[in-house]
Amino acid sequence: MDTKQILEQAAKHVAEGLTKIDPAQVDALAKGIAKANRVFVTGWGRAGNVAGILGMDMSQIGKLVYRVGDNNTPSIHEGDILLVMSGSGNTKTISIIASEAKAFGAEVGLISTSAESIIGEIADYNVVIPRVETPMNKIMRERRPPRDPKFKGTAGTREVWPLTDEERALMTLDQMEVTYQIAFTLNEVIQQKVMEEIGETVEAVHYYHNSLE
Repeated sequence: MDTKQILEQAAKHVAEGLTKIDPAQVDALAKGIAKANRVFVTGWGRAGNVAGILGMDMSQIGKLVYRVGDNNTPSIHEGDILLVMSGSGNTKTISIIASEAKAFGAEVGLISTSAESIIGEIADYNVVIPRVETPMNKIMRERRPPRDPKFKGTAGTREVWPLTDEERALMTLDQMEVTYQIAFTLNEVIQQKVMEEIGETVEAVHYYHNSLE
């Protein structure tokens, strides 16, 4: 597989995904973050890492940020906002955290692939990253073996998909799942929009940047 091809295809899918995001949703979330007293971030796995970067971006423009689960994270209150990154929007443990935040009077912002999800229904702000459809996605849907009914998902199960070597190469080239790469880049857009809302400039990033390095 040619590395240049993979790089170009990944860039194409990230760009395509970003242009499909509704700007009004981004603007609404940015306003919600801007008015919040404090920002809390959460998510699992890769989504959690992306949420952590968004929290860092917010801290570097002067917002007070906490990551859920850290020992120094205080209680959440009315006037705060919880930012959630979840690919599906249905992560059960994170949905419980989102519900708790709402119960304490905080707002919830979700970045995911669906507003019609468990957390999407809870959230005050939904930024939807439309899935990038590729030829390989269609092949996977048509060829994937039936799932064992005792498993609700695929994590922890071994499946052998009937694919040719050429199709397996296409899986790499197609970059089947780029949601998190799109979300990572989206973080920079959100940072810019929040900066505009709170009247900050790029100099703030240099001022608030971690100096204990």
